[in-house]
This record gives sequence, structure tokens and C-alpha cells, in this order.
Amino acid sequence: MREALRWLFVVAGMSWSWAASAGAPQRPTPVDCGSAQCEGIREMRALFNAEMAYLQERDLYSSDLAAIGFAPPACANGSRVPVPGPGWVAGCRFAYRVTQVTKSPESLSFTAIAQGGTGTEAEGTLLQFSQTFPGALVFWVQRDGVRRYVGLDECLPAESFTCSAQMREGMQNIRALFTSERAFLQEKDRYSSNFQELGFLPLGCTDPTSPALPDGTWIGGCRFIYHVDLKSNPMGFTLTARAVSGSIQGTTIKMEDSGALTVTPVPFSECF
Repeated sequence: MREALRWLFVVAGMSWSWAASAGAPQRPTPVDCGSAQCEGIREMRALFNAEMAYLQERDLYSSDLAAIGFAPPACANGSRVPVPGPGWVAGCRFAYRVTQVTKSPESLSFTAIAQGGTGTEAEGTLLQFSQTFPGALVFWVQRDGVRRYVGLDECLPAESFTCSAQMREGMQNIRALFTSERAFLQEKDRYSSNFQELGFLPLGCTDPTSPALPDGTWIGGCRFIYHVDLKSNPMGFTLTARAVSGSIQGTTIKMEDSGALTVTPVPFSECF
């Protein structure tokens, strides 16, 4: 199980620069990074990363935010919102809490919320993030009774919305898959096209949707789908990451067992 957790952590740690919906090819719209809502989104991302680091170390999630090292910053004047009760941690305009943790080895999960403080710009805003291992993550924000899913690339700098940022999911995941194949070879004296066997579990989108797959030999992430072709005489492999949404839809990344990497069709120069 620890091996699978290790790969989930690698993939999850990279996911926060990706786009929100595999089914939405349009470019996301940057929002005001200084807004109250973005404060909550950024800190919920930090909470997620803290939980993932704790999971990698302990093989479980925790409801103790201090134990996982989550400490949201105060306002510029040092003030924080009042906490609603025990178990909450206060930031500038939001208070945070892990509301549910499942510690069963068969179904590890956690749910966290951020609640806007009374009298602040965030009043009436609620965010929730849930993660199930192995499986989907769901992230939404609700204000005035209206709920929407939060994209992984919201409240990031403008450069996060470029083609190169969208390519990052495929580039980093295909390198993680390559490393997984190498590690598997050392242990089993063979390569594998079985993603579960390799422990390769790319994260999906936060809506939670997943891309359509050509057949059962592929596995989906958010913008990309992945495939392994095994070779014999000599033994080797070709890895494929295919973009299925966004400005880079149709781009295919391939990586050989030698480490050689190719991208086709080559994106326009402004994508890099």
C-alpha cells in the first residue's frame, strides 16, 4: 500500500497547476488573486498538500490540523477570524476544519471545509474539499446558496493559464510513470502495462469528471489519458500521454524506455 501512496503523492503534488475540467476545452478565466474567495481556495490547497504529505508518511489522513502542519496565515494586521468551535483553525478571513476522516485501509478519505468569518468579505462563503484514496477528489465553493466546482488552476498567477502550464500534467505524469516502470523492473525483472500493479494513479478533475478512454488499457487523469505499450526483443516500453481537453487538445507525448521524449504535434511557440 505504501508504494501506491507514494505514487498518489507524487501525482497529487503536481496536480494543483492543472486545469479544472476535462470536459471543458475553453481556457479558464483568471480571477482576482487578492479576493477573499481566493484566500480560501489557496489555503484549502495548502491543507490538501499537508494531508497528502501526512498520508505518505503515516499511511492515513488526520483530523488534527496542527499535526499535519497546516497553519494558515493571519491578516496583515495580525488579526484572525473567530473559530466556530473546537477543531477549527483560524486564518485571516476563513476558519478551517477537517470534518471527516476514514482510516480503513480499503478506503482512506478525508473531507475539509473552510467557512468565511462573520463581518469579513468572506462571510457566507463555504468551501469543501474531499479526497478518497484511491479515487477522485471533489472541490467546491458555495456562496449565497450557489455552488460551483473549483478548478485546480484557480487563484494562481496569470502564467498558470498558458499552454505550457496545461502541458505540465502530461509531462510530469509521464515522467512519474517512467520512474515507476524502472522501479518495477528492478523488483520484478519485467515491465508492466497494468497501472494498478505499477501504482500509477493520476488524479482526475475536481468536478469530478474523468476523460473518456479508448479502452480498458488506458487510464485517465484530468486533461490527459495514459497508456503503456510493452515491447519484446529487446524488452522495453513506450509510454503515451494524450491531451483530451484544453488549448493543447490533440497533443501526444511519448516516452521510450531509453528516456527519449517526443511531443506531436509540436505546439505553437507561444505555448512555451
